Amino acid sequence: MKSLWKYMHTGLALAIGAGVALALLLCAQCFRTYLYVDRVLVPQEAEAEADRLSGSLVSATRTAGIVDPRALSPVLAHAIEESSNRLIWMRLVNQEKTVFAEAGKAQGQVKIPERFWATLETHESLGRVIDTPRGKAWVTLVPFRMPRPAPGAARPEPPPSGGRGEDGRGGPGRGGPGRGGGDRRANALILEIALELNAVSGVFSGLRNNLVSGVIVALVLIAAMVVIGFRTPSYLRGQYLDKEMLLARRVQGDLLPKAKSVSPHVEFAASAIAADQVGGDFFDIFETDTGRVSIVLGDASGKGIPAALLASVIQGAIRSSGGAHPDTACDRINRMVCEKTASERFVTVFWGVFDPLTATLQYVNAGHAAPLLQRAHPELSSAMERLDQGGPVLGMLPNARYSAGIVQIHAGDILTIYSDGINEAADLKDEEFGDDRVRKIVADFGECPAQEICERIMSQVGAFAAPGPLSDDRTLMVVRFLKSRAAMTA
Repeated sequence: MKSLWKYMHTGLALAIGAGVALALLLCAQCFRTYLYVDRVLVPQEAEAEADRLSGSLVSATRTAGIVDPRALSPVLAHAIEESSNRLIWMRLVNQEKTVFAEAGKAQGQVKIPERFWATLETHESLGRVIDTPRGKAWVTLVPFRMPRPAPGAARPEPPPSGGRGEDGRGGPGRGGPGRGGGDRRANALILEIALELNAVSGVFSGLRNNLVSGVIVALVLIAAMVVIGFRTPSYLRGQYLDKEMLLARRVQGDLLPKAKSVSPHVEFAASAIAADQVGGDFFDIFETDTGRVSIVLGDASGKGIPAALLASVIQGAIRSSGGAHPDTACDRINRMVCEKTASERFVTVFWGVFDPLTATLQYVNAGHAAPLLQRAHPELSSAMERLDQGGPVLGMLPNARYSAGIVQIHAGDILTIYSDGINEAADLKDEEFGDDRVRKIVADFGECPAQEICERIMSQVGAFAAPGPLSDDRTLMVVRFLKSRAAMTA
């Protein structure tokens, strides 16, 4: 059993460890993907958006026939108006940072890197994130090519910086190194575009939500694994205890007396329903070495395992006493219970010893609900007697003394013994089943076999009581005495 438990715990630990590892892997992967979206895909989308805007502006410039960059401010303003939810500002400058046209509320100075064209040719990003009154913005630079003027048309004036163009005469020409024109792209135009970052990243909102959900699921999975790790040993222990309880209940049932193995002098039937998996009620009927028949029914306080253990101890003590003198035996058992158990543990017991030779029943009632003795011949004695002589419950008063009562038994007399789970069973109105209903059933069906009387009482108690779990164990024993005194002494 220990090796099995060790194997189960090892397998559980490995399963939980694998679950946590997978959850951590999922969490890390979602987090990395989220950062990749934020740091790579969003800037790429912003750059692509800036390229699309630049291309649209070039097309609009060509359509309008604009060749002077200083005339582009209305075009830029119109573009911002159409994309006011995305564009913050645009401005057209040259490499010397001279502004030709702008629209929107630009922030700060234009920042053009020294190696602008080299960076552009290597497809590296020229964008950066800045804070604006509208939130985070992505500011990037894209080259802007103005359309060439028509042949014979006046060329636009050179920029205020006076830089030479490609032809070395102050405008865009074809000059280059060695021809006095410097870098042929020295006078090229650059468009600065500021895009609202949240608007650009909105393209990836679905992906981001999925990644956030993945992280949450991973964290929940980790938390679940932790809870399972802490709770599963208790659960497995509970399962083990449940199996042990079922085994205990089976053993408790196996210890109950069998009707055909007791005595030819009595016929009996019994029924026991535990409020828990094991019960604190117990009953027994057995023939002693002297030929007497001991009849026992008891009720240990509480229910469940503690009550069942105490009940088994009392039952074993009664069995070992022999049953010759139940009063003196109860004295000893009471002292033992007082010494060995807590003060709140006690047992009510009815213990009767039937002597077939004398047709007498000697009994001790130790605080138990008084059994009913139904007479088969009412003309000989009272039709119904209560057997209540004895003493207090066992386990409460260590110096208590018990006295035995003796009644004469006739053939056909019926002894009905029950625990308080029978007469105290209550309905929805809190009305108890009571002793009178038990007495009436026994009187009405006294001619029936003991088994039928027992079944009728239990079925009527079950139908009367409120539905739901039992509040107390229900135990019943019906004993019919078979032989008259004359037959026994013959």
